[in-house]
Amino acid sequence: MKIEHVAIWVRDLEKMKSFYEQYFDGKSNDKYYNATKGFESYFITFEDGARLEVMRKTGVDHSPQINIT
Repeated sequence: MKIEHVAIWVRDLEKMKSFYEQYFDGKSNDKYYNATKGFESYFITFEDGARLEVMRKTGVDHSPQINIT
């Protein structure tokens, strides 16, 4: 099995984009921004073809949540 795309919510979009570019040699696309929904994201592509989407949206609660069952 190959996972091609994973998405995560982040508080600081620019800082997280820079982190993955600097420490994992990721290459980012141009920022996607939807003003109506208050949503913005970057896709960061890595050498093996995997992509990470870092996302931010107005109103999303970023407090840590741990669910253990």
